Amino acid sequence: MIKFFERAPYAPVEYLYDVDEILYKGKSPFQEIMVVRNPYYGKMLILDDVVQITERDEFFYHEMLTHVVLYAHPKPRKVIVIGGGDGGVVREVLKHRSIEKVFFIEIDEEVINISKRFFPSVASKVDDP
Repeated sequence: MIKFFERAPYAPVEYLYDVDEILYKGKSPFQEIMVVRNPYYGKMLILDDVVQITERDEFFYHEMLTHVVLYAHPKPRKVIVIGGGDGGVVREVLKHRSIEKVFFIEIDEEVINISKRFFPSVASKVDDP
């Protein structure tokens, strides 16, 4: 078993994760991308050495980021998602029946591709017409 040490550059917090397996490691024109398997969190998406999502708890982040805002609006119809290449926010936005159109903008196509490959349930709506 290997260890992954996360130290977010903007926070005084450090985490140490057990890693059973490195599933993907690469570099896009914008950032380093890694997907690892952890015994507790399952697959983890890591960008520039900062954990973005995990299989176990990604829904906490995506649901709160999406539903709180959309329920505060009387009838949201159009939404723009900037970033969020894992696709989780797009998935949650499309659960709202009033939504007619989602504009999804992500600078790093590789994050989208890796998310579709390793986190298909999260990225399931990225290509939704």
